[in-house]
Amino acid sequence: MKHKKSHFLLWLSILSTFLLTSITSAQTSYLDSLDGKFALQFQISDILTLSNFQGATFSGKYHLGKRSAIRLGLTISLDDSDFEEDYIYEDMTNDSENAIYNAFGLTLNSQYLFYLVATPDIGFYLGGGPLVGFGNSETETTREISDSTVSNSNITGNSFLVGLDGIIGIEWSFHKAMSLSAEYGVMFYYRNSEENFKDLRTTHNRTSKSIRLTSEAVKFGISVYF
Repeated sequence: MKHKKSHFLLWLSILSTFLLTSITSAQTSYLDSLDGKFALQFQISDILTLSNFQGATFSGKYHLGKRSAIRLGLTISLDDSDFEEDYIYEDMTNDSENAIYNAFGLTLNSQYLFYLVATPDIGFYLGGGPLVGFGNSETETTREISDSTVSNSNITGNSFLVGLDGIIGIEWSFHKAMSLSAEYGVMFYYRNSEENFKDLRTTHNRTSKSIRLTSEAVKFGISVYF
């Protein structure tokens, strides 16, 4: 029992020292100069290639104070496609098919970040916040058969996503206007999707609902402050 108690006191002492160091080093932290500043964020992928952060079209961060910030990621997708196919058979007859596909999707995720400072140029942060997204698509297909028969079909799809994500990470300020970060986290969300198929003889509807808890891959990023 004494052995376990001594271990507990040791861990409590380490935690207290870390928190005390965070507080006492706050006055010399790089975060002091970021109050009220905005940053664009980019993800560092293979071979030091910069790409979108959080899988987003846009990702930015605004520092509300010396120890807090809000991060916002916005992803927009748009697809407008036209497909044509010809089928030629052994008897030299042929069918043709034309399909028009339209899709739009939007996802918005945001996190509130709280910083714990360990050294003047390194910050440890925790964060979390809501995410929401939706999408819709439509495919119209026209098929002409060799006997001049025309067949039309229509497929529409809608999806909705809402959830929460939590992150933990570390940031290193290597320049007064730039910093490198590494983070990972978890995502908990609910997703609802519906698909409707219709042609001259058939109507088919399918609905799916799911609740998931997933871990997110480690992300390395760079922030550029303005």
